[in-house]
Amino acid sequence: MFTITNWNSELSHRRFHMNFARLGLLALFLALVFYFIFMPLNKAAASADSTAYTQDQLDALEMLNEVRLSVGLPPLKLNKEITQAAINHAKYYNLHERGKKVTLSAHQEKMGLEGFTGTGPFERMKAAGWNYGTSYRSGEDMHFGQKSSTMAMQSWLDTAYHRDIILGSAYNEIGIALVDGTAVVNLGGSYQSSMQSNRIFVYPYQGMTNVPVGFYGNEVPNPLDQFNVEHSGYIISASVPGKLDWHEASITDEKGNNVPFYEEVSSGRTLFLYPKSILQGYHTYRVNLAYRTDSSSETQHLSWSFKTGKGHQLVSISGAAKEILINEGEEASIRITGRYDDNVTEPLTNQVRYVSSDAAGLKLESPATFKGIKAGNYYVTAHVGNLSSERIQVKVLPRLKTKTYPPLNASKPASTVTEAEFWTMFLQQYQIHIEAYAPAKKKHAADAAYRIAEMRNIPLLGLTSIPARDKPITRGKVAEIIAAADGVHYVKYNAIWYVLGMNYMKGTTDSTLNGFEPDRTMTRGEAVQLLTELKPKLKSLRARPDSRTPVEFLPPLPVREVYKKPEVIKDYTLIATYHPDRTLTVEGKFTILAGQQTTMMVQTGGKKPNQIEDVTVSVDLEGNFKVTSGPYTEDSLNLYLKTAGATYWISVEANAMNVNEYTPKP
Repeated sequence: MFTITNWNSELSHRRFHMNFARLGLLALFLALVFYFIFMPLNKAAASADSTAYTQDQLDALEMLNEVRLSVGLPPLKLNKEITQAAINHAKYYNLHERGKKVTLSAHQEKMGLEGFTGTGPFERMKAAGWNYGTSYRSGEDMHFGQKSSTMAMQSWLDTAYHRDIILGSAYNEIGIALVDGTAVVNLGGSYQSSMQSNRIFVYPYQGMTNVPVGFYGNEVPNPLDQFNVEHSGYIISASVPGKLDWHEASITDEKGNNVPFYEEVSSGRTLFLYPKSILQGYHTYRVNLAYRTDSSSETQHLSWSFKTGKGHQLVSISGAAKEILINEGEEASIRITGRYDDNVTEPLTNQVRYVSSDAAGLKLESPATFKGIKAGNYYVTAHVGNLSSERIQVKVLPRLKTKTYPPLNASKPASTVTEAEFWTMFLQQYQIHIEAYAPAKKKHAADAAYRIAEMRNIPLLGLTSIPARDKPITRGKVAEIIAAADGVHYVKYNAIWYVLGMNYMKGTTDSTLNGFEPDRTMTRGEAVQLLTELKPKLKSLRARPDSRTPVEFLPPLPVREVYKKPEVIKDYTLIATYHPDRTLTVEGKFTILAGQQTTMMVQTGGKKPNQIEDVTVSVDLEGNFKVTSGPYTEDSLNLYLKTAGATYWISVEANAMNVNEYTPKP
């Protein structure tokens, strides 16, 4: 595990605070704080005798400086006072924090505890006697369980935020410590960087070889958390001394194929690219980057390449689903996943060979796509080199008999629909000849419809309880039925997740799981509307597998959209409506702003917003406001309403409305 801090302050010791309030947690978040706190120092502990540099320190410095020179950065020099500060903090950590869960607090010390020399890195460096001049920047990296400082240095280079510190252009001095496995480096810059801020420094650098292929989240904080993934390809970084105002990047492999990636701009100056898949071994990649900095409006262009070392090795392959169901005449794709020696599991698309147990009944149409020719049970195996998957069962279902029914029409649209009525309407919408499956002797009017449900393993309560057939159906049960009809086996909230993600159903109040209201019943009118809108999306009635479908198959949930404006607008509420004409209306209530004017920042949507404009908001004496702006060309917007103590955030998609209710800052 690593932890990171990058403390910096001007001598005026100004404080910068920005609070972002987000509905998802109904809390106020402190998003960015640059601060400096002076505290009394333990002079005795801070003035320990310096010692000659060890070979471990010299080796680590040499290794880092070789990298910095290759990147285009000046080398660092060891500083005895900064080194002493690093040693002091490593000892403090081992004494008080070793064995505890690693968090960012590892960079802090508490006054009064043995070995205390300063709360943060700068205080500890100052206490050790560092002469920081008239301006300074300080930083710190930590790593644990290390055998050498060189190993720790390589580990930091293999991360995002730690790399950004040791490859920082503002530093010219370093202190290196390794105490009983705890590695600490402190860096200092006692001058204003003279480098032009439109210069850029990249890693992996041009021509670098033996580059690792992956990043596995071994960093605190973990940059992959923001993307909800556990691993990525090796991190690519590009940093400028000043501010990165705009950029556009691409990654291509040696065949010219684009490599998808996530991206992040950290501290306004460093761009991180996280390839979405582990990189291939012994493979050349090229990065193309166009960018502008705060020092020049001219667009700069940079292109560089690097070559990876040994890639991760495939150790086993398996089918993502154990059972696949299709109708006669339909096609289905088979997903194969591979497990590698670095514990990464990824879908396999290339070099997979598929074999059907009976090509006359289940025919391979194209790589990974099979067509059901004849009803029956079949098996498919996948092969990659000398590795084979277990058999994947594919059931080809016989065609259901059909009949032409008139369009659905709810004679009593406001009345609740029962399970039997809904399922009968479902079959009629898909032109299934219901009475063709009627038993010789009926116990219930819907016996034929339920016989079809039994054949297709549709989870109806009325299959085991005839009285349940005439009870109102819930929205949650409808979600399970639709998921089953699409050939997957999900129950309860996973079924709701599936139909929301596939856009088969919508919530009642908003597009989230909480807004779905699974226990709510459905009217006949709602059932007709749902089935009418469903038919173009869900093309045919399949069957539910016997085994549960893996949750990894669940589609992404839709972006939050609110369907109904609250009747009463509470305090600390924002309502954003992005109209079809691309104008934006934002209204709400903030009594703390009563009688005032404030600013709302309008930015582009997504995780990398760019400023569009500031809109003036006038608040009445009761705290209410409503403002319209635009039109805008973006498909989504991020909006930030400024108050004295916090900035409140809301996002909105085109042709949609969103509502956020916040918890006020205490």
